[in-house]
Amino acid sequence: MQYSTFHRNALASALALALFPPFAALAQAQDAQQPPPAEQAGAPAETGPDENARTLDTVTVTGSRIKRAEIEGPAPVTIITGEQIRKEGFTTIYEALSSLTEVTGTVQNDYDWGQSSVNASPLNLRNLGPGRSLLLINGHRVADYPLPYTGKSNFANYNNIPTGIVERIEVLASGASAIYGSDAVAGVVNVILKKDIEGDTLRARYGTTTEGGRSVREASWSGGRHGEDWSVAYTLQYFDRKPLWSHERPFMDEESDSPRRNWGYGGVQQGVATNTPQVGIRLYDVASDQRIRPPAGACDQFGGDFYEHNRILYNDFNGAQTDTGWQCANRSVFQYWTLRNGSKDLSAYVYGTKQFGDVEAWATVGYWDSTGKSNTFMPDWDSPNYIDAGSGREMSLLRYFVPSEIGGIDRALTKSKETNWDFNAGLRGTVFNDRFDWDLMAGRAEYELREHFPTIHEERAAEFFLGPSLGIDPATGLDIRAPDYDRLWNPVSRGGYDSVRAVGDKQARTWLTQASFVLSGDLFEGWAGPIGFAGVVEAARQGYELRPDPNTLGTDPVYGTPFGNIETGGGDRNRYAVGVEFKVPLLETLTLSAAGRYDRYDAVADDAKNTYNLGLEWRPFPSLLLRSSYATSFRAPDMHFVYADASESVSDQTDYYACLSDPNRQTSNCPGGTGEPYHIDNPVITRQGTQDLLYETGDSLTYGFVWDAFDGFSVSADYWRIDIENAIDDVGPDDVLLDEALCRLPGSERPLDKPERAPPSQALCDLQTGRVTRDDNGMVTRVEVGPINRAQQSVSGVDVASRYQLSTAAWGTFDFALNWTKQLTYKVAQFPGDPFENSRDRDRQMRYRGRASASWNIDKWTTVLFVDWIAGRRSDRYGGCTALPNGFRPDVATDCTDLREDPDTGARSITYGQQSELVDYYNQDQIYWNTSVGYQATEALRLNLYVNNIFDDHYQDKWCGGFAYCVANPVGREVAAEVVYRFD
Repeated sequence: MQYSTFHRNALASALALALFPPFAALAQAQDAQQPPPAEQAGAPAETGPDENARTLDTVTVTGSRIKRAEIEGPAPVTIITGEQIRKEGFTTIYEALSSLTEVTGTVQNDYDWGQSSVNASPLNLRNLGPGRSLLLINGHRVADYPLPYTGKSNFANYNNIPTGIVERIEVLASGASAIYGSDAVAGVVNVILKKDIEGDTLRARYGTTTEGGRSVREASWSGGRHGEDWSVAYTLQYFDRKPLWSHERPFMDEESDSPRRNWGYGGVQQGVATNTPQVGIRLYDVASDQRIRPPAGACDQFGGDFYEHNRILYNDFNGAQTDTGWQCANRSVFQYWTLRNGSKDLSAYVYGTKQFGDVEAWATVGYWDSTGKSNTFMPDWDSPNYIDAGSGREMSLLRYFVPSEIGGIDRALTKSKETNWDFNAGLRGTVFNDRFDWDLMAGRAEYELREHFPTIHEERAAEFFLGPSLGIDPATGLDIRAPDYDRLWNPVSRGGYDSVRAVGDKQARTWLTQASFVLSGDLFEGWAGPIGFAGVVEAARQGYELRPDPNTLGTDPVYGTPFGNIETGGGDRNRYAVGVEFKVPLLETLTLSAAGRYDRYDAVADDAKNTYNLGLEWRPFPSLLLRSSYATSFRAPDMHFVYADASESVSDQTDYYACLSDPNRQTSNCPGGTGEPYHIDNPVITRQGTQDLLYETGDSLTYGFVWDAFDGFSVSADYWRIDIENAIDDVGPDDVLLDEALCRLPGSERPLDKPERAPPSQALCDLQTGRVTRDDNGMVTRVEVGPINRAQQSVSGVDVASRYQLSTAAWGTFDFALNWTKQLTYKVAQFPGDPFENSRDRDRQMRYRGRASASWNIDKWTTVLFVDWIAGRRSDRYGGCTALPNGFRPDVATDCTDLREDPDTGARSITYGQQSELVDYYNQDQIYWNTSVGYQATEALRLNLYVNNIFDDHYQDKWCGGFAYCVANPVGREVAAEVVYRFD
């Protein structure tokens, strides 16, 4: 097919002048005989005698299995090349993909509390969640990451794809289940690996940050060879990125680094961020509710990590102070947390082909070995209550360890050792006189993980700090101990620490065996052109297994665990699918695409799922494409949603049934904190998977245009919308208890502090009331939680993209690219009947983001300037009230006015009648500039220099809560140098 080059018209010139005024003027000064601009990445070079025409080979583009000559199709596809990834300053595939404007959702941070994936990086396309986009490698599925995201659902890891093996990445950010099956709800990311390499290339790169920490070392060797009937391509890559520690960023190493206007009442009084600084060493007298003061100078012995702190509780109602004693408190609570995890990776990749007559055999094998490093806690031991043999008092103690005691900060790291290998092989050829292409493949992928985390052995720690048990106190049933308090108050030797240290060992594995057969080609010549066809048959078996350290299980573990809720589970299931796709030219300028697919999964309450999509392409002029697509999609329940074993934890809850049925309650809410009337003290919370889940279903709509306005300039704009029904998510204990109350007391009003939603349905009532267990006195003892089909979601927005290339005789070649996405709506209804309104601003979603690049090539020099920006996200505290000067934060329901009165005495609060402001604040736009400069020193040698985040911006929410992750980018400016040497 040929593309004609358009003569500039008035509208094209106006666009050029508006978007790139200086370069438009320069372009007009050039004579029309200038050579045409280079093609976009992935497009073939210009051929033929007509300099105003280009002939394109047929290629397969993500979103269709039918080969086509046109780069653009009925749904927009974003392409980013491997070379572009490097020039824009990215060292990993995940970093590059995260900069795409289609990625409008956030994911769990490296330094989140309770982080469940030390060495994994999920992607959140269209803000629909990490599990709702499909990752493909060379068009084939990959094994899931072995650990569930946030302990609940499976996802693909974008962190284990080495940059050295990537030819290009194609991203389709709309539903594509009719082509690829489950998970392709928000889109598909297809990573195309290098297959055709001639010669060898060595790369070596070193980088660091200008503020210190997080150095990066990278080396790779890639190459290829060809014979008359064979070829081979190979890549070996080493990558080592050190963790970034919080103490290397002093503005993020303690709670007091949060803005003072966010501090609570007690924090304002004490000059600290919170009322209760994190404990370092504490000896507690249970009977008197007092902390025993440390010996003089004890806290100062730990290298400045601890300080002596008088823990005073401040009543923000009447200003009363309660002295609870003294302790050694942490000076910088987060200083030994990692703000960015470290990773050391070794990867290898080989792709080979061999021709046997008209049939080509191919095989590819990839191997990735990695160790991730993370830390969000320091080793500590919190003793059970005991009877002090000397004083006869009931006591407890808490002891944190510091790096000088444990043998260095590296011994506090959680290390995730991961191995991922993927092997695929197949045959391909043509049939019926080369009319149809066929491809038969089979493959196996396995992903294994072994996570080691330092912890404290409960029994050995008790012996070390408390001494052996001297018997059982008959009054309390507690152990009688004769503690050696010198061990508590003085630094412990390395040997002493090792005597109580233990290392947890968590193991997990996923696997995938798959096979497929694809047939594609032209069925026959239609009235307006050939009728394209593709058919696919697929079969697969996937499985997973979570094997936590058995010592961390049970209600009285041998090892203390950092987070307490241990995920276990395992199972496998089969998947079968068949699909067809057609491309039908209706007119010379109008093409219809249609696809349908049947998928069946084991262990799903639904039997199977049918999906389809339709697309239209209309080219009223050779340079203008008007396009639209509609697709249905689905997602099978995640393996961990189905096969998770029962696990237990405990946490305080609120008894809403007791609250709503209490005729004497004096508040419109249900106070359930410690000491309050509707408090439930540590009921058992149990969670497990279920095979009663239905498929998530969805649909997506896109429409827009692509305009090749004139030589070197194109622009596209597309509207998109994605809807999901029956979305699977956990129901938490608070929801279960509230629904139980509303179901048992029909017509009751919801507490004012609970969001409005429809009354629970009868089906939901049957489920929720059965999940609450009460004893003979009506007290809640157990709450069952877990996944159900409950939510409805919808997102919509607009994508705009443009490219411009200008070639000059004297000044070289200029390339410009701009991508911009605006999220128009974000809607979520947690349960059927809930309000389904646009909550984009209320839920602090980003409004828009963009990426742009400008590159200049002249002689031996290449320069690239790249900018990534996110804007329109409201403050973390948006919709709440700012704090009064004493730290108290009124409620929105009182118009941000303090109207508190003591229900017993009628006394008013010390700030009664004072009013603060409503937070209606947008965060500062996050704009990061990268640049790279390359110099071709010789034909074989190239030197590159990279600077990321040129202006060393961090961006902190001035209203954000009291935790360090309110900072958007703790890394700051990064610099790197690279040497590239190519030889035959």
